[in-house]
Amino acid sequence: MPKMISHSWGNNKRTFAEHQTHFQIPNVAETIVNSHSSGVIPRGAGRSYGDQALVSDGLMISLTQQDNSMDLEVHNSGLVSVKGDMTIGELLDATMPLGWILPAIPGSQHITIGGALAADAHGKNHWHQSSIASCCQELNVMISDGTIIRCNREVENQLFWATIGGLGLTGLITSATLRLQRITGTSVQVQTRTYKNLSSLLKGFEDVTASEEYAVAWLDLLTSRQPGRGVVRSASIYHQGQTMAKPKRFNQIHIPKPRNLNVVLPPICRSHNNLKYLISSKARDLRVTSIQNYLFPLDRVRNWNHLYGKSGLIQWQFILPDKETSLLEEIIVGFRKTSALPALAVLKRCGEASESYLSFCSPGWTLAIDLPATQDSYRYINEYNSRIASAEGRVNLAKDSCVDADLLDKMYPKLAHWKTIQKRFDPQGIWQSDLSRRLLLCN
Repeated sequence: MPKMISHSWGNNKRTFAEHQTHFQIPNVAETIVNSHSSGVIPRGAGRSYGDQALVSDGLMISLTQQDNSMDLEVHNSGLVSVKGDMTIGELLDATMPLGWILPAIPGSQHITIGGALAADAHGKNHWHQSSIASCCQELNVMISDGTIIRCNREVENQLFWATIGGLGLTGLITSATLRLQRITGTSVQVQTRTYKNLSSLLKGFEDVTASEEYAVAWLDLLTSRQPGRGVVRSASIYHQGQTMAKPKRFNQIHIPKPRNLNVVLPPICRSHNNLKYLISSKARDLRVTSIQNYLFPLDRVRNWNHLYGKSGLIQWQFILPDKETSLLEEIIVGFRKTSALPALAVLKRCGEASESYLSFCSPGWTLAIDLPATQDSYRYINEYNSRIASAEGRVNLAKDSCVDADLLDKMYPKLAHWKTIQKRFDPQGIWQSDLSRRLLLCN
């Protein structure tokens, strides 16, 4: 198959590589074993912001097993076996009408289960539900010699914890057994609260986590008078009795592919932020909406990444412990002194880390900022990444585009152990990505 240009979801990373999609597991194994490419990487739905699922001059391989939601059976214990290429949305569509939900749900329904596990993805309730690792009971992982290994917390547990959060560099997740939790409705009651500055917002956020199931904050980083003002939207399941409604589909807005389109400009972003804050400040009453509407707001806009034009976007996500809120505020205020444009900023609360060797989340605050992929953005990010590492924080490798490899040992203390396990299951260095090469993660 000829090589072609592929790009990341953020459209800030591009590569020239071969991409094969297979419908049968034996075909995938044969392709991997017989591949003469300089590196192979699993690729799910192509929703990685950076170079996590790209491999220059190599082979990106996808497994598409048909009829993902057919015959999906949830046991009384809440356990369900799913294929790795099933999307979060497909899983929710199949299980929510039965009264079950994934406890930790990432921010998009379009990513695959395998991709979410490879990123150890988290949602809007990490402080009490942790990441998707906490829901995963077992994996089937195809390693580089084509063998499929069953692994869990007791059997091949090192491969299990190296694969969760392992960015696809230990193998291809063909299937997983997940633990779901019971729900009594497919809607949520949403409470919206506005705060005039960061300190009051952090306090308000802490208060809602004591009683709510989900919580997320939007921050306005463009206002010069009150940097860090924002909106906290918290939600809990709306109990609707015996009848479980089917999940509602979005009416999507479609954004065309970028040519000369770029609407992420300072005047437009400031106007949007002012309007959002004004509307949110008038939202006093509880509002009932579908779980999907609350959890996946950006999924309403199909190809919203195209708004950033040809140069694309960077998502810079980092986490800082509670004692470093002054650094968090410094980063927020610092945007006033640079031309880097923080178009979107989302703050979440995190609890205890999972046992994954490369788990991103730990107790503290995580801030995800979307910026146009410009040199000013890269300079600002690199300026603070070393400060974040020194403050016992870290950047999210599942979304990263530019972190310095020299900072990783400080950010991820278990990295050396992960590398040892990765090498044991991939001694020939078959699994590679542009990210793993950039950060020297593999052989």
